[in-house]
Amino acid sequence: MKDLQVTILAAALMAFFVLIATSIKPLNPMKRALENFSFTDIYYEILRDSGEPDTSRVITIVDITRLTNRTDIANTLRDIEAAGPKVVGVDCCFDNEGEDLEGNYAITSVAEDYDNIVWALKMLDHSGIDSIGWTKEIHSFFAYFVDITEGTVNMPRTLYDPTKRTLPLSERFEGSDKPSIAVKVANAYAGKDLTYGRTGDIKINFSPTVFRVLQPEDVPRHPELITDQIVMFGAMYEDADTHWVPGGKIAGVELLAYSIQTLIYSKEFKTLSKPLYWLISFLLVLMAQVLVGYFVDWTWNSENIMLKFLVGSTYSINILLAIVSVLFVYLGFRVFAYYNISFNMAWVLSVIAFLGTARLMHTSIVNYKTAKARKREEQQAKTINQQ
Repeated sequence: MKDLQVTILAAALMAFFVLIATSIKPLNPMKRALENFSFTDIYYEILRDSGEPDTSRVITIVDITRLTNRTDIANTLRDIEAAGPKVVGVDCCFDNEGEDLEGNYAITSVAEDYDNIVWALKMLDHSGIDSIGWTKEIHSFFAYFVDITEGTVNMPRTLYDPTKRTLPLSERFEGSDKPSIAVKVANAYAGKDLTYGRTGDIKINFSPTVFRVLQPEDVPRHPELITDQIVMFGAMYEDADTHWVPGGKIAGVELLAYSIQTLIYSKEFKTLSKPLYWLISFLLVLMAQVLVGYFVDWTWNSENIMLKFLVGSTYSINILLAIVSVLFVYLGFRVFAYYNISFNMAWVLSVIAFLGTARLMHTSIVNYKTAKARKREEQQAKTINQQ
């Protein structure tokens, strides 16, 4: 019963401080930091430090950062097609015709000749109403007279948290859904619908992966990296198209590659339902408290003076709680690595940090009640003696 009471008290203390941090206006930055924190980022960091990253076996990126005209872009696309890719995703939109007639003709010819290319589609001017969505589409200029396949390339953006962790499977345009380029490319590669009708966001799996990158001049020399592969065609070193993700900053085309890989291998990380999450979290904290209680009883009942007062001190208990916290984080990491289930240990660790204080408060409350009961008994005895 004592362990359960201490656990509940520690949870109440943590909830009280969170309430203060999220209710007082000057602490708004702390509130935003708590809202934007994701424990999954810690798991990814452990993955990066625990070994060599995998090399993607299905996706190759062709970098177009140095390509400056449409003729060169078209020629590179033809070089790619000559190697026989399964599907090509073009992460750039040729929205303006401009005055490069030769380049316009070259890129239009590519769109006419190959039907395994998914071209970029941009969305602009959101209505502010989710059911309606965007109100303006930006197509490549040749989309109006050539039958092409398109996918949206809009990236989610938030005011205070620039880190990308999800990608929309589709965008809402005037009441209808437009699939993203990641979905179009992944479905074309797999030959089936990998979203199974979903239209929300996908939680991108950022397990460390090396995507092979070819420069345009290297494409004819390495057909083995293209044949029957997914080829993502976009800029790898353009500052305007870079995004923060767990682990650092990457190019937009690389972010799409991670999204496609997540869909193909069905490795979207999952989270537990809220009731199950809170139940497991509470049981983990209770387990930590039971372990500390056993440790304290063992040291207190020892006949060794050093073990009784030094090892059983508050500092030793705090060290034990720190070790338990590390073990819980490692447990959460193994579950994440093997089963793609992200268990947010932030609440568990926060409550464990209050266990020491909760134990002292519980002891004070028990001592107060004991003293009060003793005083009441003494008063009753005194009254009886007077009578």
